Amino acid sequence: MSDKISVAIIGGGRTGTPLLKELLKYAYVEIVGVADLDSNAEGIKLAAAKGIFTTTDPMELVMKGGGIDILVEVSGDNKLKKSIKSEFERSGNTRTIIMHDLIARLFISVCTQQQQLIPSLHPQDVGVGS
Repeated sequence: MSDKISVAIIGGGRTGTPLLKELLKYAYVEIVGVADLDSNAEGIKLAAAKGIFTTTDPMELVMKGGGIDILVEVSGDNKLKKSIKSEFERSGNTRTIIMHDLIARLFISVCTQQQQLIPSLHPQDVGVGS
């Protein structure tokens, strides 16, 4: 077992950025990359400033596959979730865990010591079956 966890984030906006800011605080977290369709998204700019790989093509990040322990998918795009799962099946990637919006919200809420779960920015994202 490694001493570091490799994380990639798809969605550099309102959910991905606070998550990225939290993860950057810990030396045991290696951010593999951040993807967002908007090259001016806050999370993309932050990642680039830290020398982290960025892309406007989420599948380019997904293709890093086996080098990612946790893929955080907080874009709100349900079609993208299906594409990610299909790519992992095609490539035989059984290593990478896909973390969706609900888990990200829990993580951010706990890390920032919120008394209530932060609201969903993607209410149509139902997670597992999407």
